[in-house]
Amino acid sequence: MIKQNGSWWKDDRIPGLIARKQVDGFLFGHGFEIPPDFRTDFAEEGGFLPAVGESRPVRLLHQSGDTIATYEARLEHWRIAVPSGKSSLEIRYDSNKEFKDFLRSAFQMTYREVEEWAARFARQQGGDGDGKETGSSAEHANPQTAADNASARPSASPENSSGSSERGGSSGARRIPPRGSVEIAAVRNPFDTPDAYLPREERAEYLYLYETDTPFTYRIELRTLGGREVSRAHFHIAEAGAEYSVEGEKAEGETVETPSANAIPAPESLPHIPDKEVRAAIAGVSAYIRQRGFSFPDGLVEHFYLSLKTRPFVILAGISGTGKTQLARLFAEALGSTPDNGRFTLIPVRPDWNDPADLIGYKDLSGAFKPGPLTLALKEASRPENAEYPYFIVLDEMNLARVEHYFSDVLSLMETRRRYVLQEGEGALGVSQVGSIVTQPLLPEASLERVQDRALYGNLAIPGNVYVVGTVNMDETTYPFSKKVLDRAGTIEFNHIDLLRLPQLFAEVEQEAEALSADRHLLGSDYLQLIDAMGNHSKLIERTAEELAQINGILEEIQAHVGFRVRDAVCFYLIYNERFGLMTRAEAFDAQLMQKILPRIQGSRFSVKRVLLDLLRHCLGSEAEKAFDWRELEDSAESVYSGRRSREALAAARYPQSARKIAYMLRRLDEDGFTSYWLS
Repeated sequence: MIKQNGSWWKDDRIPGLIARKQVDGFLFGHGFEIPPDFRTDFAEEGGFLPAVGESRPVRLLHQSGDTIATYEARLEHWRIAVPSGKSSLEIRYDSNKEFKDFLRSAFQMTYREVEEWAARFARQQGGDGDGKETGSSAEHANPQTAADNASARPSASPENSSGSSERGGSSGARRIPPRGSVEIAAVRNPFDTPDAYLPREERAEYLYLYETDTPFTYRIELRTLGGREVSRAHFHIAEAGAEYSVEGEKAEGETVETPSANAIPAPESLPHIPDKEVRAAIAGVSAYIRQRGFSFPDGLVEHFYLSLKTRPFVILAGISGTGKTQLARLFAEALGSTPDNGRFTLIPVRPDWNDPADLIGYKDLSGAFKPGPLTLALKEASRPENAEYPYFIVLDEMNLARVEHYFSDVLSLMETRRRYVLQEGEGALGVSQVGSIVTQPLLPEASLERVQDRALYGNLAIPGNVYVVGTVNMDETTYPFSKKVLDRAGTIEFNHIDLLRLPQLFAEVEQEAEALSADRHLLGSDYLQLIDAMGNHSKLIERTAEELAQINGILEEIQAHVGFRVRDAVCFYLIYNERFGLMTRAEAFDAQLMQKILPRIQGSRFSVKRVLLDLLRHCLGSEAEKAFDWRELEDSAESVYSGRRSREALAAARYPQSARKIAYMLRRLDEDGFTSYWLS
């Protein structure tokens, strides 16, 4: 489970991780304040933490190679406001100059940015930023002095407090007085106030804290800009304020680097799979799924892949127990995306969702933003180091609530997809994003009140490496889909179940399939507008558009005709299929009739029956006239869905899947007086 509060973050799947803290100005001069929902993560066995008004010594360990630096600090539980009983749990190292110098040297980018921000406040208060003012204004003009001076103030340090001080025995606990009031000017200084200023995500630096076998001793790791683990040997080592344990001797000039087991890897260069090898790659994905005991209808994995390639939103529909969620999970796993590495997120949809708050997040009464599961997943996928990896988000049982109510914001944003273009003044980060797919922001910066929320989530968009899969059942407990949803999604139904398809042990000569490693282009969309593909595929596009125009003429009778969005999606699907050679053109168009056309048809009127019969005639192709007496079918369509003649005609159809589905819909209309694609 991922937990987040402001600048604090934790993923329970990372062994030993207590929390990750984004670096702010307060960390350079004082320490860091632990949010209430993270306090239990710092508790020792039995839930022990210092009581309000007490503190105890703690140690922070940093290892570089065989050298371990031990820094002294204190875990302090401040009483903020006695009448209300509120308190603040903090790790403080105000007097440990060695450790503060180390942090300032390591996190230079954040330190400089906070300095600049503080200097702007100094100028706004009437100073010129050169450090010549007196009093609090001078401290703002010279943030380094402000941080050091603040750490020496008696009101801010329990050791120098005028109140009573009692040692707590071997634990080292002591009584500390309530925190005094803080001057307004000091609150505005980012070096004196927790989370007063946080750099934006692309410029963020982090301090990781991990558990050790020793109580109240934490191992720390430093992630500087770019994701590197800071080596202590890079900086000047002074004797005061730190202890060192060195194992073994090093030859002069020898450098030993010990990578952290939990280190964030640098962006990896993944292999590119050319068009001629995609078919073999997807066959490997099918083998991976099959070898794990799941058997799906022939061509379903290829259909699922082409649907995701066409649009990053696919709906898997079918009766309960057909393996919809397992298909999404195993397909993602075959591409290296699992819950363990955070690239696969399963979100169960609740029936009481009637707005986006449960999915995206909301602001509490204090104005703090509480992110939802979708926001947390998008944030992880948006990190620059994750740009090449696919991220899958599965909305399980997504139609238990009305999709248009809780998912409308995301559906609208999917229509704003475009290629990223470098803006004037952008640095290396912008260059690395050129050509990637982005959308308009899901969370505009102006919609967030707190500085730390704007830094963490401001202008968060849907990146091009995110793929949303919805699983649905169609029964009395669920809601149907509107045309708005159907137009924007690729719908895959697999209700035809063969119970004799039993899992098989793969042969000894068959090599065990492994997860596929490929860059973002394997799943990423190559075309966003039809004009992008006209140069190389104009004949296929023209042929497809002509056939869709014929079908649209049929659908107009019941106002179920499609627009340009569906036309483009069908064309993209057929283009990808032609490039990769996954199925014949007829099989691909048949899949698109099932995916984009037939789900739009429902009703009880006679006009619906005429439309279904005309579509059936189109699906049967050249043999249509000889297959049935079409004038008799207007009275009763029984000969279409019963008898040997029907089975033979449907099997020989140009588009057999669609023909069988239409026959089923006609049967429902004859027997029940109403029909729909979704009736089971």
